[in-house]
Amino acid sequence: MQLEHLVAVNDPSNDLVLTRAELWKGLLIRAEYPDIFMSHVDHVEIIERSAVHLLRTMIIGAMHIQDRIHLVHEQHIRYDTEPNEQHGGGTLLMLIEEPETDMLFVRFHYQTPQDDQGEEAEYTKFLKAAWQQNDVETIKKIRELATEGLLAVKH
Repeated sequence: MQLEHLVAVNDPSNDLVLTRAELWKGLLIRAEYPDIFMSHVDHVEIIERSAVHLLRTMIIGAMHIQDRIHLVHEQHIRYDTEPNEQHGGGTLLMLIEEPETDMLFVRFHYQTPQDDQGEEAEYTKFLKAAWQQNDVETIKKIRELATEGLLAVKH
């Protein structure tokens, strides 16, 4: 199953304009502290950390998830979720796009081994809608963090 969609970061009707650096910092916070963005996350632990990757475990109810998160500074974050008995695994790419100065978008691209046809069609339809809503909420939360001054980038 695949899903790709684009979420605008800066709204022309809003005076708060995020920079690429602020957006990047917000996306990093989401990788390190997903519980701030998703209330159903019970526990998160960063097992490994470098400038270009994170290895994290996350518990959501009875489900244990392990993600390898690849970081390309101010360009994209790719989550590779390892398959296990509870989760089929998959990939999420969050790509920052800036077609014009201060016109920021995040392209979310999901890929999982699930079949979006046949018996699983209704479930995957629900899952895709949930992912899209979560991605819109992610950008909304990043904008809230910026409003609170938590994404200020020091030079």
